[in-house]
Formats: sequence, C-alpha cells, structure tokens
Amino acid sequence: MLNNVKVAFSNDTKIFSENSKSLVANIKTGNCLFISDEIVEIYRRAEDENLSFEELFSCVEDANSKKLLIKVSEKLDSLKMWQHNENEILNMRKTKISFDITNNCNLRCKHCCISAGDNLRGKELSTNEIFNIIDRIMLFAPDNITISGGEPMVRNDFFEITEKIRSVYSSYLSLMTNGILIKDDQTAAYLADKYDSFSLSIDGYDETSCSAIRGKGVFDKVINAINLLKKYTDKISLSMVRTSDNSSDTQLFRKLCQSLDVYPVIRVFEPVGRGKEFYERVTVDREFDEHCINWQRVEYNFMSRKIYSYKPQIFSCQGAVSEFQIDQKGDVFPCPMFMNEEFKLFNILDITDPEEFISSKKYITSTGYYNFSKYLPENIPKCSKCTKQLMCFSCAAEIQKMIINGDLEKKCAEYSNYFDMYWRDYECI
Repeated sequence: MLNNVKVAFSNDTKIFSENSKSLVANIKTGNCLFISDEIVEIYRRAEDENLSFEELFSCVEDANSKKLLIKVSEKLDSLKMWQHNENEILNMRKTKISFDITNNCNLRCKHCCISAGDNLRGKELSTNEIFNIIDRIMLFAPDNITISGGEPMVRNDFFEITEKIRSVYSSYLSLMTNGILIKDDQTAAYLADKYDSFSLSIDGYDETSCSAIRGKGVFDKVINAINLLKKYTDKISLSMVRTSDNSSDTQLFRKLCQSLDVYPVIRVFEPVGRGKEFYERVTVDREFDEHCINWQRVEYNFMSRKIYSYKPQIFSCQGAVSEFQIDQKGDVFPCPMFMNEEFKLFNILDITDPEEFISSKKYITSTGYYNFSKYLPENIPKCSKCTKQLMCFSCAAEIQKMIINGDLEKKCAEYSNYFDMYWRDYECI
C-alpha cells in the first residue's frame, strides 16, 4: 500500500512533457508511462509539500478523480517510478558478467568482431590466473555469467574452469560456443549439467550459406552439437549475422531453428575486428535506408498494427552499472560492444583491494568510463536537452556507431517521427 509513503519520484525517473501529455520514464528499468501533465503537476505539488500518498488522496474530493489518481499512482508504483522503489530496483537488478576466457579459436569467421584466433589481444592467462578472476567476479554478486571467447572450449583447462565456477557460483551460467568441440553424448551431458543455457552461431541455413562466413564443413558440426545438447537441455539459441547479402535468408534461418526447436537470434553486423575487412566486401543491412523509407507506410503500419499500444523503448543502458565484459587478460569493459583500450575500466587482476574497489565502484572515475559515458544521450550536445532522447536510442553502441558514421542528425530526424507518433497516439492509462 502507498498510503504512508511520501510522494517523490525516483532520481532515475525522468519526465518529459509535450501537448498536455507527459512521458514518465525510468532510465534504470526501461519502464515508461504516458500520463497527463495535470497529474504530473499534482505530484510535483505534493512533493513540494512533503505529502504522503494518503494525504494527497484525501485532498481530492471528487470520487472519480480520486479513483483515477490512485490508479495512476499504483501503476507508477508497479513500474518502480517512486523514490521508495529505489532499493527494490537495486535488489531486482541483475548483474551480468561476460567473461572471455580465451581469444583463441578453432574457426576464422570472416565477420568476427574480436578477430578471434589472430592473437591480437595479448597472451592467454594461466589456469590459476583465470581462477583468481573467477573469485574476483564473485565480488560483483552476479546473477548471470556468460563464458565466451574466442572459442572457450579450445582451452585445455576448460572443464577445470567450469568446475571452478560451479564451486563458487550457483546462479545462471551461459556458454557461448561455436559447438565444434561438442562431439559426443558425454560432453553434451556434462555441459547441460553445468550450464543453464547455450548460444551457438551458424550464420546460415545450410552448408553453402554457413560456409561463406564460417568455413566448409562447419554447418553439419553445429547441427550435430545441437542435436547432442537437445538430449539434455532445451535452453539453446542459434544465431546468424545479417547483411543485405543474406537478408533474404532470414526466413530460411528461422525455419531451420524451428525444425531444430531452438531459439533464433539475428545479430547486427559490427564492422570491427576481422569484420572491418569483411565490411568492405558485403553490403551491411541498414535498418533505415534514406532511399527506401516511406513514412506514410510506416505510419500506416504503426496505426493498423496498433504498435502505439505497446510501450516505447526507453534508453536504459546498464554498461558499467550492472553489466561488465572481461577479456582474456582480465581487462574489464562496460559491455561487449565497448572493448577497445580507450574504454577499459580497470584490470581485475591489478586491483590490490578488489572487494573495496568494486563495492565502492571506483571504476566510475576511470578514463575508460569517461570515454564510454560520452556516448550516453545526456552527454551528447545535440541530444542532452532534447525531450526525445530517451526514446531515440536503445544502447550506447548504437549512438557511437551513428556518430562515427556521421549519421546522428539523419537518424535523429527519422527516429523523431516514431516519437511523434507515440506521443500522439500511445494509449495511456
């Protein structure tokens, strides 16, 4: 019950108003709600007067108005918009750690964004050093750990590392693998017992389409790995990277996933690592092509499919907040999309007092975090004061790519159309 709680919006709740309607959005959870400016003003006055919700509700004499205000207040409470929700959000937040235990790989995929296997990211750590990192990862109190690479299973001590993780960690553990080394029932059964889910890549729907990116003979090996794993688990996803050259194949890829009973994932192409060279030879699929976009058609789809009845996306980047990427040297980055040296937060093995360092979040003062934070909407000069910033972007990497490509202003104009349609037609409470 809200009755005795003070009326106060969370520090993470942002409010933007236009045409007598306000968007109330929480940048930590991504939750949002459109309500009238009149109700926002009532809450603001209640905050200024330090009223509780019970005191606020008692000020409203009209029964229907009181009923509406209670309904809106409880809805905002369920979306964690109030100050008293902050500790609840903190407890609910899932801390995700991705740990690349190696940069070595048994494949040379043409689009690989980290050039896995090319020995460009420094030496491999010893088993004891990996164990040390695992112990220090526990200081983040993670709810979700993903083991990746390179190809993690190429390490001779992969199974020892798995045992070490499970000796200190009992929550959700995922494995990203190309599946090539999952060759028998014994391996599949072991992995299904230790890991909660599996992410495999295939980048095609048959031998020809897969081999164009991942090499000859890979397709059948991945399918075999999936069939072995499916004897013991159904938590398997299969992915492909989309370019304009293979965009017509996505439906065939989805049909393949359906036939295998695995979850399909279509990834965005990133022109970094080996992918930078590959980028010059393929046409990258661009979601918004200035030559083909038709806003009349977009608006028709928006209305006819009642897209406006779903909540808009809200920028709620968790990089260096509750999401971290650790590479095979122990360098820590805000997320997998920001793994260049300029975004390095710290090296987890170099910290003399890791428990104090991590608990006090000292990495927020690092040069790496400063460089990363430049790609948050509130720090971008053209976006910082714009009422539309929260709905324009979904992640900082998207903004970085737009700035590097010089597309920010063009994308801003395109995304504004979506914002305006939501603002006009979104079904509010």
